[in-house]
Amino acid sequence: MVASIQRVQLPDDCEHIAICGGPYSNFAAVDAFLAATADMSYRFCLGDLGGFGPYPNRTLEQLRAAEVICLQGNYDHAVGHGLRDCGCGYSDPRDRKFAQISYDYTFAHTSEPHRHWLQQLPELIVLEWRSRRILLCHGSPDIVNEFVWETETKNAQIQNFLTRYQVDGICATHTGLPWTRTVNQPDGFWFNVGVLGRPAHEGQPHVYYGCLHFSKTDAAPIPQLVPLTYDVAAVTAAMRSEGLPQEFIDSLEQGIWTTCAEILPMAEKSIKHRVVA
Repeated sequence: MVASIQRVQLPDDCEHIAICGGPYSNFAAVDAFLAATADMSYRFCLGDLGGFGPYPNRTLEQLRAAEVICLQGNYDHAVGHGLRDCGCGYSDPRDRKFAQISYDYTFAHTSEPHRHWLQQLPELIVLEWRSRRILLCHGSPDIVNEFVWETETKNAQIQNFLTRYQVDGICATHTGLPWTRTVNQPDGFWFNVGVLGRPAHEGQPHVYYGCLHFSKTDAAPIPQLVPLTYDVAAVTAAMRSEGLPQEFIDSLEQGIWTTCAEILPMAEKSIKHRVVA
């Protein structure tokens, strides 16, 4: 099946765009992202708007009201089409257990109009930006829930994606851990922007989003990961009131992955800084 693609032509005078991944119903992190990027005319979300956090309608309303351009992650596809589970791609029984709790809560608390909107989102977005083309996806350009890990992904695989999709860079999110790599293609890159919904397994509660900078003097867009602090207590209080698992709360407060972590490769399981200043 051919993926649905939305094409966005950015104006020549645009020099900065913001890109977030996985809001996961973390309304306070979404508030902080929207405030931090308020001066940018173009903001994008790479999917998985719901899941993990409380009040999914609230996050959907925030992003839609701010006219953030969104694509469809596996979670959005599942909620929009009323599927049995999130299609996250977990194999470990404990991971699947907590993913199901999250999905069942999110589906039950997402209104029908929002479900219909999620169903209509594109699977891929291609940005035409002066002489460059940037592909936005959720997991990989090929598979919405593909885990593309930093330590397991060779440059040749990234180059293959860039060549086949005829783009200069790819932005993704599904793994939840932010990372950036340039490859042999001139100015080519893979850019995992992280997620807004939970920390990056660093032992710190902040989250990440991405920016692409493309000034008139730059040859190509330059990726930048941006740490983002937000009101964690507001979200965890709402999680408690909604009866969501303590493990979800611990993750936000402690800055580590307490659930859905068995999928991590051995190198990614260590608690460490993901972004080198």
